[in-house]
Amino acid sequence: MNHTHLSSRVSPGAPVRETTAALQALIDETASTGGVVSVDPGEWEITTIHLRGGMTLRLERGAVLKAHPDIEAYEHLARGHNKDRQPYHLLYADGCEGLTVEGDGVIDGQGPAFWDPPMGDRSQGAVGLFHRHKGKRVSPLMEVRNSRDVVLRGFTLRNSPGWTLHTYLCDRVRIQGVTVDNHLFGPNTDGFDINGCRDVWVSDCELRCGDDAIILKATDDARDCERIVVTNCILESNCAALGLGAETAFAIRDVAFSNCVVRAALRMIQMEMWEAGTIENVAISNITGRTMSQVPLERPIYLDIQSHGRKDPGLGTLRNIVISNFTAETRGRIVLTAKDGACIENVTLRDIHLRYPEIEDPRLTVNRMRSSQMSNDNPLSRDVRSAIVADNVRGLGLYNVVTTWPSPDADPAEKPDGQFPGIHGTLPMHAIWARRVRDAVVDCPGLAPSQPDVEALVQTESDIEVRALGARGPSS
Repeated sequence: MNHTHLSSRVSPGAPVRETTAALQALIDETASTGGVVSVDPGEWEITTIHLRGGMTLRLERGAVLKAHPDIEAYEHLARGHNKDRQPYHLLYADGCEGLTVEGDGVIDGQGPAFWDPPMGDRSQGAVGLFHRHKGKRVSPLMEVRNSRDVVLRGFTLRNSPGWTLHTYLCDRVRIQGVTVDNHLFGPNTDGFDINGCRDVWVSDCELRCGDDAIILKATDDARDCERIVVTNCILESNCAALGLGAETAFAIRDVAFSNCVVRAALRMIQMEMWEAGTIENVAISNITGRTMSQVPLERPIYLDIQSHGRKDPGLGTLRNIVISNFTAETRGRIVLTAKDGACIENVTLRDIHLRYPEIEDPRLTVNRMRSSQMSNDNPLSRDVRSAIVADNVRGLGLYNVVTTWPSPDADPAEKPDGQFPGIHGTLPMHAIWARRVRDAVVDCPGLAPSQPDVEALVQTESDIEVRALGARGPSS
């Protein structure tokens, strides 16, 4: 096997054009032989590199590929469906078969070079602390498209200026042991965006992101996203930790998330539909962690179908969802909402534990913080005070869902901690609030309202079989 080293052509610290040309030449030469190109220890500043099929790019321990901070030096490639899919990338693979990128080295996007400072306005919560991206930036940092039999293993991606790794229209992708270390207040610094891909395995990864950590998409320029497995990961995000959508022009189906820990995230699990596609056949198990982020509108589990401002009447289909063995330290609610005219179908929540050290008041935060990701087409339910909110759901099963509320002696006043408004030591919260919920079963003796004088179940136009439901206040 042909094995070449970047240091054989150029030295660390060489001019960016020289380094980029040398690395590209080695990759092009090696692709025809099926060999390995090693990036040796040291800092190597580059612009756009085209990866090739049938070869391995190995980042040796101590090697750092750094994105050049001048956006005009990058190749202008095909642009995607929104502002986060820019035509500028550091590593770019198109039509590759049998590509491997591996090693213990680092790919550094130098994100702050492509941002403006944050507004620093805490009156709108931590949203004012996010950096603002410039008009042009490297995003996604690593773009892999129209490729097959791709292995990404072991290396670190850090300081991405926008999206970090985007796999698009790919088949048979393995992402193993990859670390993403982004700024938690970087603008739209997603971790893994898996878009219109089939047969993808993600395992043993650690991600820290300002935006969604691992998110599945089916954008209007993609196709169905099918057979995706995510397991054994540790995640942190100021948005969703594990998500499907919001772009759902096609189907996202046959998905399994398991054995993951969430350090902190605004939404631990998200399934969000902005377009009239389908999300179906999703199994999620053995997830633990916390919301408790610095951004308001916390939801440990969030399922939503909305129009997202579209004029056409089409709405998405969301069905056949099982979430089990899930535990969260949280201030927020489980929210399951669909716009009138749509319905979430066949959802089972089993062995779920929500522990509340304090409570976010949705009546304050939902209406004070503008967000496209807060059940915007469900005005009757989006700000309801309840541990579980369900609106337009058919076939809902709640089994052994447990709430542990703050102590009755907790200070009910709003906490002046400067993070964002609406955090209380205690607050009157129902156990379940339901509107247009049919064929539902509740078997949850540990699911209770937050206070003894608060009604456990509030329902409108619903058909719910209650086998067991707690009627007391705090469970500890």
